[in-house]
Amino acid sequence: MSKIWLIAQKDFVYTLKDKSVLVWLFIMPLVFFAFIGSTTQGFSSGSGNKSTLAIWYEGDAEDSVFKQIKYRLEAEDYNLRLFSPEQLLYKEKWSFEDYDRQLWIPVELQQQVVDGEQVEIKYLIESDGMGGDYHQFKINKAIYQTLGDLLILKKTEAADWKKLDFTSVNEMPRMIELDISKAGKQETIPNGYEQAVPGILVMFIMMIALTSGALALFQERKTGVLRRLSAAPITRRELIFGKWLGKWLLTICQLIYGMIMGALLFKIHWGEHWLMIFILLMSWSAACAGFSIFMGSVAKNEGQIGGIPVIVSMLLAALGGCWWPIEVAPEWMQQLAMFLPTGWVMDALHELMYFGGTIADVFFHQLALYSLALLALVLAFTKFNHEVK
Repeated sequence: MSKIWLIAQKDFVYTLKDKSVLVWLFIMPLVFFAFIGSTTQGFSSGSGNKSTLAIWYEGDAEDSVFKQIKYRLEAEDYNLRLFSPEQLLYKEKWSFEDYDRQLWIPVELQQQVVDGEQVEIKYLIESDGMGGDYHQFKINKAIYQTLGDLLILKKTEAADWKKLDFTSVNEMPRMIELDISKAGKQETIPNGYEQAVPGILVMFIMMIALTSGALALFQERKTGVLRRLSAAPITRRELIFGKWLGKWLLTICQLIYGMIMGALLFKIHWGEHWLMIFILLMSWSAACAGFSIFMGSVAKNEGQIGGIPVIVSMLLAALGGCWWPIEVAPEWMQQLAMFLPTGWVMDALHELMYFGGTIADVFFHQLALYSLALLALVLAFTKFNHEVK
């Protein structure tokens, strides 16, 4: 066992001497956390989130119709930011153009409504991800509710409706009540950093093993280091276990660093089952370490290691739900993810971190990852090669 540990230590330290490995181990994960996390905000957005809506209005702030539209928009959980020529900046910081949801409301609304003229309200939405249709529906709803309020006002106060006093309408009890109760457990799909940090960490554990770990082994084959080690007083089993343990240490380093930085910089809460999450990712790391030995043993040139593992890692990450929550993908893609190891890991992480799952709920995920790690170790033993032929 001491020989295995010595080989693992030396292999781990040797790999870390490569500056490019240090960049991909400590810097690039943070870059990907930030980039993917910021670009996937809103992928699972729906109800329950209070959004900001910028309104450009040059008319009288006491206009009755304008006030009723504001009332209906606020009822839809919008934070309203009002802009006019007299107020070019909001709190001297933001301009109207800085908002990706903008509403233009024409002046003299009240007079146009009284005169029976058509009123045109413009809405512009930009870069709102997958929630764009939802916001468009909510704003249309607020406008049509205002029209409905006007019809009620004409019916209940036929003589004085032109005063457009909506107070009585807003206080009027609703004839239809909606009884809302829970039908089951609500699962809030993670997005932004909650999705990106665990997902990108899973991808980088795989990538660092299949590229840097495999490349280090290939270079040892190419330079004859492994051939000389085979002549040393160590068995083939000790050599392979030592190399595998060295690659595992590399992925564990990536794992611990990613979890710590995710919590400190991106406020990721790993949940009450954080220890089980760590064990699950450890088994994933062990599998990736075994496949790195396999890749480093069968590769015939550095180009294969630089190309094939990167393509495989990116493909498995995308299809397995590392880049975006697989729950928002089409059903066929969700089913496909359950046939991929990255899909097993991400499904287990979501279950433990966000869907209120227990350790029992991820038993089969863990069993599958243990089996994958065992398979990778078997391949490492059967395909291990000392030389480049």
